[in-house]
Amino acid sequence: MDGMLSQEEIDALLDQAQDAAEASVDLGRAGTSDQDVKLYDFKRPEKFSREQMRALERVHERLARLLSTALSAYIRTNVNVKLESVTPLSYQDFVFSLPQPTLIHLIELPPLPGQAAIEINPSVVFPMYEQMTGGRPGGTSRLRPLTDIELTVFQRPLERMMQCLAETWQEVVPLRPVLLRAEQDPQFAQVAAVNAPVVAVSLEVTMGEEFGMMSLCLPDVLVDAMLERMGEQHRLGDRGAEDREGRRVRQALTDVSLPLIAELGASELTVAQVRCLTVGDIVRLSAEAAPNVTLHVGNRAVFRAKVRREGRKLVARVEDRLAPRDVLGAAGDET
Repeated sequence: MDGMLSQEEIDALLDQAQDAAEASVDLGRAGTSDQDVKLYDFKRPEKFSREQMRALERVHERLARLLSTALSAYIRTNVNVKLESVTPLSYQDFVFSLPQPTLIHLIELPPLPGQAAIEINPSVVFPMYEQMTGGRPGGTSRLRPLTDIELTVFQRPLERMMQCLAETWQEVVPLRPVLLRAEQDPQFAQVAAVNAPVVAVSLEVTMGEEFGMMSLCLPDVLVDAMLERMGEQHRLGDRGAEDREGRRVRQALTDVSLPLIAELGASELTVAQVRCLTVGDIVRLSAEAAPNVTLHVGNRAVFRAKVRREGRKLVARVEDRLAPRDVLGAAGDET
């Protein structure tokens, strides 16, 4: 039939279609090769840079070490806290990531604005509670809310955590954490708008064979204030580091022993005169016969003193401190 295509014509059409597809792909690659194209999620705006996230990670790694020490000492068992991640996300996503029920406590961090939240999984709360009350960790059901008595008992570990948080930031800003109220349904703990960006600090807690997570939710207004303080600290870092180094050096020098010399006088002799000295010879000193002497610390004249006898020993009583000009003059006279 005249309307039908032969096999050769079909193969030619397929080859042309394949060539056109490859050409369009090449054009697409050429059009995007000189452009920096990346996906952007409008529900999760990237408000904080990677450098800022790394700075927050360094700070909260110290928080994890402090929590390990403080909680181990308080509940008298080995508690290991390790920083898992520092993640920017929306507050809604943070709430949806939490188990129910869970212990979430609202806190304020004056002088910084806004509120934050600290969340502790039941897999961490109940083993700590059992350890504090003399029970056996692992013997209590985890899938239930805490009672009022359990919440009251667990208030003390929370206070220790707040002390660790304040100590973590003390070099940047003197925080005074305040525990506001506890909730066991994350939906009722509203510290930010639903789509507001927050930073979630996730901590992994291990206590013997028990394992769980706790997290710190920092709204963007709070993180902005923290980063601003950290920026100020960085700008003043060089001067602050020099001041701290100076204090450490001065502290280290306080225990160094220095010779204190009361010089009664001096004289110059030739080598021949020194070789001729024998027992009983009298050497004339340059200083006049007077009770006033200069006290030298090392090779520097620092004090004026009077010499007198107490029993079988001579003592020097400090009368005055030499002025800087006098000290320089005395040092020049010695040379």
